[in-house]
Amino acid sequence: MPEKIVKSFAIIILNYNTFDDTVCCIESIRKYTTNDVYKIYIVDNNSLDKSGDKLAQKYEKDDEISVIISDVNLGFSGGNNIGIKSALNDGFEYVYLLNSDIILLNDAFANMQKALEDNETAAVVGPSIYSPDNKYVQYARKGITLATYLSSQRSVETICPSLNKKLRYYSYSPDEDFVFDGMVSGCCFGMSAAFIKTAECMDDKVFMYYEEDILAHLLKKYGKKAMIASQAQVVHNEGSSTKKSSTDRLLFTRFYRWSSVLYVLKKYANVNGFVCKLISLRNITIWGLLSLRSKKYSEKFVAFIKENKRVLK
Repeated sequence: MPEKIVKSFAIIILNYNTFDDTVCCIESIRKYTTNDVYKIYIVDNNSLDKSGDKLAQKYEKDDEISVIISDVNLGFSGGNNIGIKSALNDGFEYVYLLNSDIILLNDAFANMQKALEDNETAAVVGPSIYSPDNKYVQYARKGITLATYLSSQRSVETICPSLNKKLRYYSYSPDEDFVFDGMVSGCCFGMSAAFIKTAECMDDKVFMYYEEDILAHLLKKYGKKAMIASQAQVVHNEGSSTKKSSTDRLLFTRFYRWSSVLYVLKKYANVNGFVCKLISLRNITIWGLLSLRSKKYSEKFVAFIKENKRVLK
């Protein structure tokens, strides 16, 4: 029988002040990954704690790991694009994006590769994801629309608490592979190089949040699907890359979620520009009210207005 051809893949880990997490992630990859035709690209997103330099020093003699240090923080998509470009230039056929706080529980890449290659309609694959307390946290989410955005607002959730979940997420069995129109969790997923080149899918005009929705709309545009490979298993220690106080983290989240969603709604969900401006005005008004009682919100008020204007151009 002819020797089985093993497809090559790149693993991109985005590091931001997470030296220990990144090292643990790499150790789990090496513990379980049996395919020897792969390379790890660590992209340091201008870490403030110099963890990028520490990683470069730790792996400087390791041919299987390349550490790339960005002199500016480019956000999720921009940082990953640096690694993607290097991986494609090196000729890899598949690219996997991992948060630094992902830990493999088995040979997840082999399982994801098999699932992806066995399904011609899928261009994106994600694993079964568990929280540190062993709760299943992977989701199959539909691309955002105006209806799903509105259903997520607190006023609507108060009246119809289950509406957003019904509109936004699929129900499926975690014990079986699931193929669907939409997108898996962005903390760990893989794409074929062919799809990346066709769709130019990591839109760096969004600094953070809603990257999965962009991919969901691009998959639909190009007639492809996402899938969850049930046998691939990882743990996600969520939030370690944005360790802030509860107040600072909420402000950070609101700043980028409230502005990024406008860009995605307008460009990818084809929501009318006037409607997007109304949503922006509402959010700016709420931010202004929050500024009256919080100095931190007040300090970011002008920047928030500028970010709203930028994404709506």
